[in-house]
Amino acid sequence: MAIDATLTNWATLGLSALVGWFILNWLSTPSPKKFRVEAPEAANPKWTGKVLENPTLRTASDPSNIVCFDPSTGFHIDTIPNPTAKDIKALYQRTAAAQVKWAKSTFEQRRAVLRSLLAFVLENQEDICRADCRDTGKTMIDASLGEVITTCAKLRWTIDNGESVLADDYRSPGLMMMYKNSKVVYQPLGVVAALVSWNYPFHNAIGPVISALMSGNGIIVKCSEYVAWSSRYYEQIIKTCLTANGVDPDLVQFVSGFAEVGEEVIRCGVNHVTFIGSPAVGKLVQRNAADYLVPCVLELGGKDCAILLKDADLIQAVPVLMRGVFQNCGQNCIGIERIILAAEIYDKVVEEMNARIGKLRQGSILVDGEGVDCGAMTMGNQFERLEGLVQEAVSRGARLLRGGKRFRHPKHTSGQYFEPTLLVDVTPEMEIANSEVFGPIMVIMKHYGPEDAVRVANLCPFGLGSSVFSADKVLAEKMCLQLRTGMANVNDFAVNYLCQGLPFGGVGISGYGRFSGVEGLRGLCNPKAVTTDRIPGVKTPIPPILDYPVKSGAKGWTFVQSLNHLVYNPEIPAKLKAGLDLAKATM
Repeated sequence: MAIDATLTNWATLGLSALVGWFILNWLSTPSPKKFRVEAPEAANPKWTGKVLENPTLRTASDPSNIVCFDPSTGFHIDTIPNPTAKDIKALYQRTAAAQVKWAKSTFEQRRAVLRSLLAFVLENQEDICRADCRDTGKTMIDASLGEVITTCAKLRWTIDNGESVLADDYRSPGLMMMYKNSKVVYQPLGVVAALVSWNYPFHNAIGPVISALMSGNGIIVKCSEYVAWSSRYYEQIIKTCLTANGVDPDLVQFVSGFAEVGEEVIRCGVNHVTFIGSPAVGKLVQRNAADYLVPCVLELGGKDCAILLKDADLIQAVPVLMRGVFQNCGQNCIGIERIILAAEIYDKVVEEMNARIGKLRQGSILVDGEGVDCGAMTMGNQFERLEGLVQEAVSRGARLLRGGKRFRHPKHTSGQYFEPTLLVDVTPEMEIANSEVFGPIMVIMKHYGPEDAVRVANLCPFGLGSSVFSADKVLAEKMCLQLRTGMANVNDFAVNYLCQGLPFGGVGISGYGRFSGVEGLRGLCNPKAVTTDRIPGVKTPIPPILDYPVKSGAKGWTFVQSLNHLVYNPEIPAKLKAGLDLAKATM
């Protein structure tokens, strides 16, 4: 009883301390500056527009403009000019001028901006998600999971950790330089650029802005032409936030346009490029950046595997896999695109997935309201490719149990929908096992043990994220370390990105470099190595024997050779001999 009472007291004290810490932290944190930005009219679910029969982003009669439309209904939203090279250069010059002052800002000033932004996102998440749904065709739940939670996680981590990550980093000077202080100072690069994909237009654009602001940079974000309309709203949020905190809004620029706009952003004078997109376009970005020696981080998509061993907890795993595959209609760089099942549980899981997928409902969340699980495909030019991948797999022995083709919605005849698809008995040599689908297609493969599962997974050229599900967490982690990917999870998927302290990126044709975490934040800085004198009056002397002009090359050589032995040779006799040789050389 005494032990129980003691434990209870300790638990009470611990809880009280935790609550006290939260209260103290809350009281000591300055209140964020509030601001307002009205959501655009088309973000209202009651809004309707003219239905385009064959919606397309660019028309032959007017190639200089971007046609913005709702992919779930075909509603015409707006027509936005495609910027010129002159426009991009002017944006860069204004951003560069604003960055000079921002580079001198304190970490507290930077945190203040991010706190205001976090407060706005939390208070206005419904408007943010509605605009996202209108422009991409996704559901509100998919928008919240991909846009709001991820952005809040990045803001919170950066606010809490940004200063410590970017503070002067003192390093050991080593024995030879023990009289020196040595450190790394993280200085902003200047104006950086982010060329981001359309699948999560709010988070993909805001994420690089968060890192750029905390590291003292200005930024130009090239948003996809597919989400040009919502990107204007999101840019207004950022600029209004900056203005509310007394910061020049030119520090951040959003620009939407076709491929040539991205090329102009790279060559306009930026000091760093983060690209999120396909391997094919990533290669073009790399080539263009190479002409200007602009460093790049390339996140080029994935073909993420989820391996289930025979002892996996299916009650937990199956819902995770369903979300991993069909979140945002599969339009996720770290979505699950290959489920590799143990032979012992293969038929059971296939049966369960077949039943679940058959119940998925498609439509426009803003128009149809309740009863929509899967929204539209943002890009309407991918249906033939997706159908071709499915047909090629079937021709080589795969079984198509559900879907496999474009869905003609009875109500939204101009909407862009693809049927939720279940393709099983897929093997590694099939094209669909090696190409990023970016669509609502569940691909199931079979393995015959842990080693075979890793072998199958590693045959794919992509290497972004991965998952292993097993009751044996030690074995699962061992397998994670054997997978050729940049990220891995035990009994989960994609949570790497909610752990914002972790770097995000891949290997193979999934790209190189990392954003997020310590690595991502420091990657937007020049890590300048600095040494200073540690001891007053002690400076680096040049011994007379080494002073130019050198009087004796032989004695000079003996001196430096002996000095190396004295400092670095671990053997005591060698050190003693080196000391004597030094003395002789200086006589």
